[in-house]
Amino acid sequence: MTTHLATAAPAEPALGDARPTERSAFRPLLKRIKAEDLMGPATLFYVVTGITLVVATAAIVAGLALLSDQWWALLLAPALAVVWGQVSFLAHDAGHKQLPGPRSLSHRVGLVAANVLLGVSFGYWNDKHDRHHANPNHEGLDPDVADGIITWSEHQRATKTGLRRWLARHQAGLFFPLLTFQGWLLQLEGIAWLRRRPRATRRLEGLLLVLHFALYLGLLLWLLTPLQALAFVAIHEGIWGFMLASVFAPNHKGMEMPDGSDGRLDHLHRQVPTSRNIIGSPLVDFFMGGLNYQVEHHLFPSMPRAHLKAAQPIVEEYCREIELPYVKVAMADSYGQILRYLHAVGTGRRPERLV
Repeated sequence: MTTHLATAAPAEPALGDARPTERSAFRPLLKRIKAEDLMGPATLFYVVTGITLVVATAAIVAGLALLSDQWWALLLAPALAVVWGQVSFLAHDAGHKQLPGPRSLSHRVGLVAANVLLGVSFGYWNDKHDRHHANPNHEGLDPDVADGIITWSEHQRATKTGLRRWLARHQAGLFFPLLTFQGWLLQLEGIAWLRRRPRATRRLEGLLLVLHFALYLGLLLWLLTPLQALAFVAIHEGIWGFMLASVFAPNHKGMEMPDGSDGRLDHLHRQVPTSRNIIGSPLVDFFMGGLNYQVEHHLFPSMPRAHLKAAQPIVEEYCREIELPYVKVAMADSYGQILRYLHAVGTGRRPERLV
């Protein structure tokens, strides 16, 4: 994935100089990050992660075999959802070429993780996520705030009538239930995206998706009764989708939404005001896959997520120096901000400014 660096600018100021011009503001920060070697590979982290995911998946399959035809097997559905969440983060990292070794390795790992293990088109995810990173929270350019069931802006609300207007008015209350459909949505959108791709892409990714559903559904129907398998899929996919959406939602939703009126912003000023960090802990880092350091991830997409925590204080200090708002909140506060924002937009009120 291409890292969007600052555009050409006048002579670069020294690191200790006064506040740099907006066009050159990213360069001094990039120097500080490189000086700490935070853009380097995290080989051990990804090797351990890969082995752990393989072992965890094998253990769950073994558990299903032991509990064959028993309703107790449904207790393994949440465990598989957690494993799929971690596989999703690995596919995300592969899309950003964070894995050590050649870029082709990241692509192959991404295809296996996304298409074979998750049933999501890796090409679709990369295309969608690249556009998000290029213009986060920019209505009309960021697919994550495109007009849909959720209304993200006053402009989108103004175009809605009937049932869509009712959904917008009640979207704050419906937000968390809707998150449970995120996994299915990614799978279906990926299949629709592949239909418009060149034949070679459709053939490769399509075959891998067929392999996924054959293995996933075939294994469940072999080990469980049809009704048990259906219940397992509903629980597993619902929790997995909820986990994914609950990780991505706090990072940008309710933050500044550029409309192009600010002119051509540099990388730093495009990414920081639109992103929100979640105050971390080992548990938060695990369940959010390091994406709770969202500001740092958006500034340095190819930085291995194992290094994001070390980059965080460097970025925050630099933003303070140049007087650029840097937002970090607790998880509960982030959801409170999101729900207040959705309620305000859905009911036609002016959303509060969070930064």
